[in-house]
Amino acid sequence: MKKNSLKWTLKIGALALGFAFLASCDDDDNAIVDEMETPTCTDGIMNGDETGVDCGGTCTPCEEGMELGRRAELYVTNNSNGHITKYSVTGDSLVTFATATEAAEGIYYDKEEDIVVQASRSSLQLEAHKGISMLMEDTDIAVDFASAADLESPRELAVSGSTYVVADNGSNKFFVYSKDGDSFTLTSTVNVPFPVWGITFKGKDLYAVVDTTGDLAVYYDFEANAGDDFLYPSKRITIEGIVRTHGLTYSGADDVMVMTDIGDAANTADDGGFHVISDFSSKFDALSDGEVLPLSQQVRVAGSSTLMGNPIDVAYDSETDAVYVSEVGNGKVLGFTSIDQGGDMAPSFNKDLAAASSIYFSSDETDGDTGTESVGLRTELYTTNNANGDINVYDAMGGLIKTITSESSATEGIYYAAMNDAVIQASRSNLMLEYYDGFNGLADGSMATAAFAGNADLVSPREIAVSGDKVVVSDNGENKFYVYSYNGSSFDLVNTLSIDFNLWGITFKGDDLLAVVDTTSDLAIFNDFLQTNQTDGVIAPDKQITIDGIVRTHGIDYSEADDVLVMTDIGDAADANTDGGFHVIVGFEAKLDAAEDGGSIAMGDQARIAGPSTLMGNPIDIAYDNKTKTVFIAEVGNGKILGFTNVLNASGDVAPSINNDLMSASSMYLYNN
Repeated sequence: MKKNSLKWTLKIGALALGFAFLASCDDDDNAIVDEMETPTCTDGIMNGDETGVDCGGTCTPCEEGMELGRRAELYVTNNSNGHITKYSVTGDSLVTFATATEAAEGIYYDKEEDIVVQASRSSLQLEAHKGISMLMEDTDIAVDFASAADLESPRELAVSGSTYVVADNGSNKFFVYSKDGDSFTLTSTVNVPFPVWGITFKGKDLYAVVDTTGDLAVYYDFEANAGDDFLYPSKRITIEGIVRTHGLTYSGADDVMVMTDIGDAANTADDGGFHVISDFSSKFDALSDGEVLPLSQQVRVAGSSTLMGNPIDVAYDSETDAVYVSEVGNGKVLGFTSIDQGGDMAPSFNKDLAAASSIYFSSDETDGDTGTESVGLRTELYTTNNANGDINVYDAMGGLIKTITSESSATEGIYYAAMNDAVIQASRSNLMLEYYDGFNGLADGSMATAAFAGNADLVSPREIAVSGDKVVVSDNGENKFYVYSYNGSSFDLVNTLSIDFNLWGITFKGDDLLAVVDTTSDLAIFNDFLQTNQTDGVIAPDKQITIDGIVRTHGIDYSEADDVLVMTDIGDAADANTDGGFHVIVGFEAKLDAAEDGGSIAMGDQARIAGPSTLMGNPIDIAYDNKTKTVFIAEVGNGKILGFTNVLNASGDVAPSINNDLMSASSMYLYNN
């Protein structure tokens, strides 16, 4: 036990968060007060150095007492000494608890049981401290009960009922505990396929930041699926504008997700910020795996006035719409209000706390406010053809939902924008991008009219890839990328980029654009494609590698959730009926990183599905469903839409489980939210 060397002499000045406290004094007081005593009406939150409200010497005793201040508390951990600092926001006070731990990250307070639990980075265990609300002075506190020392490098703690989940970046795992009375039992250790940090529950779903990126991943119905094995997320999207995220929190009452951005890890002084995503459920649920949530759908707070350099964790008060940040770079606990417009704003709550690590907000109104899990998820396959320009939509099992006649007679390249309920396609007959809104409401057999279209800039479009509000068209007429922006009412050509190889299929992997090199088995990678290439010009890939075993590639798709790349092989172009196939590369990111420019990914690091039973002769495009591990193929040679299930455990001459006729099938897009 540490010695109690702390003195609670710190008095915090009145906070600038706009909280008002009222004292009421009248003649029919029922309270027992010494008649000789001058009463002081406190705010009712007795947990530290109270400011209090003095009625004054001439005031009669407070008959009804003061209107109790709202319980609004911040619990903050520390990575230099293991102390727990408790701020009473409305009470204008703090208490510091000295623990036996030397460093901690991840904290939770349960008012019903009056315990605070933190994840110790020195003892490598969960530690619970009871009776916290009764302690009103700085003091030493003992561990009342703890888990076994299972942890490696704990970073965050998320709680749902009796389930406690620790995000640990020692080897990137979720340690899942069940709390029963005064004990923690480790129920599973989940291996996570990305670097972890912050986590939070939304109903039954667990959301996790993807450290070193601006990505957000979700595990639907987490507890039901958690086991001692690798668990891939249900979906992973990019939060535009975030450089590197660490902390996150969710409010069910406001349906708000807040995420921090530490910026460049080397700059701990002034490049941090946080993003507020209102109406989070509708926005996140609309996005398909791998898509981007545009910055225009968020509010960003960042700039030198914010005092944020490395905001490591975040908390949110839905009653006051206040965001609280533990700022480890500058050693502070910060609070922000009136953040509707975002920008470079000064904090309204600013307290020094060196090595502040994680933060938890607790109040009677917000405790347990995890909201509800996602429902109504959809999987739909959108396909084009070069015979009549119809758009066919299939369900996850390959059943035809509807056929819509478009304004084109031939198309190649399609995308469904769920936020706008619109289909974007590249017309080979009209040589332009076309935008069809209200698409979900169109009945089978309808004739759709484009709400708007781009100019007839294109020569021979083959595929499109979308990132946020940008559409990239791969055109092999002159081997160019056409980059457009769209805003729901128009397409604007941003720039054109010439390539010195034959183009066909493209897909985004985060900010990077992956492009097949037609007539070869090569794959080209353009790093940070949209940011790097903002003007017209000739560009070259940052890396070009060979995918062993492929004769000639056309179609490509990448799953962010499963880290799986799939590519088609059309074989000999003269044989359009029997020599086609596709390749599956699991754990693609690491294999790509290991391959040098000009190198290859060996056949032993892939799975190949090909042969007469597959019905593939010229598989022109491909899509991957991470939910069911199904690959869909647009087979132009035999005029079919094919589906192959369980592809992560399959290879060789496999018959398709889905087989639909579609003459001149050209391209496809899988919407999978």
